Amino acid sequence: MAVILILAGCATDHSVRVAEQVSIGPYPAFTGRLIVIEPTKRWQVLLTWRASTPDHGWLRITHAATNTIIELRWQGNTMELRDNRQPVWHPVGRARLSEHGIVIAPQELAAILLGQMPAHFHKISDNRWKSTSSGAPIRLQWMQQSHKLIMSDIKHGRKATLIIQPGH
Repeated sequence: MAVILILAGCATDHSVRVAEQVSIGPYPAFTGRLIVIEPTKRWQVLLTWRASTPDHGWLRITHAATNTIIELRWQGNTMELRDNRQPVWHPVGRARLSEHGIVIAPQELAAILLGQMPAHFHKISDNRWKSTSSGAPIRLQWMQQSHKLIMSDIKHGRKATLIIQPGH
């Protein structure tokens, strides 16, 4: 389950209030890679993403080294999870996900990838934002030329880099 650390959320309300339009995306559908660096380990997964609105989406994470496939889907605040070992969809709540040091809710990540920065993120410079709404500072950096979104969880020492391959 650690694979979804960066993609699920711990905010108390997943409705997304948009503060500003940003130069990210729109990316309603793509494949890419997610590279996560934690204090004690590093790992990489393939990611397939589908979310044409922040309130409805689906993602698949494939970790080749362990032959694990995880799917997460959401409709509003309802989130469901399944994997290749437990193929039946089952509800997953924010409390369970937050136990893993969750950073960004899929609803919020969808808004960001659609070019709509959630209101609790504040611009600190060009293509860089910061939020402390979850109690810990979260930083985002968008690298437009390389289609990379770097998400840093300062408190837990985690950094995730989402490399988007548009059009795949």
